[in-house]
Amino acid sequence: MKKVLFRFLLIAGILLDFQQIDAQRVALKSNLIDWATLSPNLAVEMRLNQKLSLDISATTHPFSFTIAGMKATHVRLQPELRYWFNRPMARHFVGVGLLGGLYNVKFNKNFYEGDIFGAGVSYGYVFVLSRHWNLETTLGVGVARLRAFKYREEEQKPDTPNWYRWSPIPIRLGVTFSYIFK
Repeated sequence: MKKVLFRFLLIAGILLDFQQIDAQRVALKSNLIDWATLSPNLAVEMRLNQKLSLDISATTHPFSFTIAGMKATHVRLQPELRYWFNRPMARHFVGVGLLGGLYNVKFNKNFYEGDIFGAGVSYGYVFVLSRHWNLETTLGVGVARLRAFKYREEEQKPDTPNWYRWSPIPIRLGVTFSYIFK
């Protein structure tokens, strides 16, 4: 996971280095749906050119409490390349995104400790509220590979991951407020 994150940040840095600073806009964003699930999150979106932007979001759920027999913590990173039909950070866009994360779930007496890697497509619309503020709605679908150490409460954690699954997932779901630095 660290190698993948390092490579992604290196590529993003190289892409951004080629852009002219005066032509670039940057937005700082936060997703209200993640906050509703008690998952603090923050995203940065950078304009790459007249039609493309790069959105990188990070989310975590560090709290450990049980609801309906389930206890879960997670951390995830989601980069997404967006194509804008109008101009970046306004109106309709489609995106191609990746998802990487770690999770730890206890459901009844079963434990799942693992990672998730996925990719998918999304569609969104951004409402321009003012010169610096936007409201974004996003919906995306994709597939993900889940891998975990699965064991029961009375068992010892296995030495190697023993649970694998490919699954369709909602890769993006958001109602996001953003502040644009101009």
